[in-house]
Amino acid sequence: MPESGKSRELTNREQKRQRILRAAIDVFASKGYFAARMTDVAEAAQVADGTLYLYFEGKEHLLMSIFDSVLGRFIERLDEEIAKIDDPIEKLSIMVRLHLETLGRDHALAHVLQIETRHSRRFMSLFTRGKLGEYLNRVRDIIVEGQESGVFRGDISPGLATNLVFGAVDEIVMSWLLAERPGDLVRHHRPLVRMLTDGIAPCKNHGEEQE
Repeated sequence: MPESGKSRELTNREQKRQRILRAAIDVFASKGYFAARMTDVAEAAQVADGTLYLYFEGKEHLLMSIFDSVLGRFIERLDEEIAKIDDPIEKLSIMVRLHLETLGRDHALAHVLQIETRHSRRFMSLFTRGKLGEYLNRVRDIIVEGQESGVFRGDISPGLATNLVFGAVDEIVMSWLLAERPGDLVRHHRPLVRMLTDGIAPCKNHGEEQE
């Protein structure tokens, strides 16, 4: 069925929005978030300065929109790939792989998400209530599913295990980002998953180690 004019208009609007987001990623990565101006983003996106404000309230909203857009697409893809999978370990492996793939193929995006979004505690507070919160909930759901099935040890709180997983992946990306010769980020996928799953796997007599 042919699209209506309104549908095409919405599609064109979304395409322009995505172009602005891409331009903002490149500008924030090259100039730094605080030094970059909305005018710089408009120039990179090849739109009028006023056009930016039809889509975004300001620079902070633009940065948050980058974060939410990337994580939103990530969560959709993750949900699709794990929909028919029952093994929590495989689900966790897919999550780690997608995370590394997403940032490993886009250095500018990785820079913005890993560095530019972390200069302000307020930013991170806002992010954790948005798509980042959804992302962490997906990790937590996988952990809880693994604990309930006996694949992951049950004496670790799901929140602690979630922080362990996210922190490990996050640190790998940060180290890659700052390396002089970073290489392929995805090469860390399998070793990282093995270390994570070994760390939260059930172990004999672990109860005796607790004080």
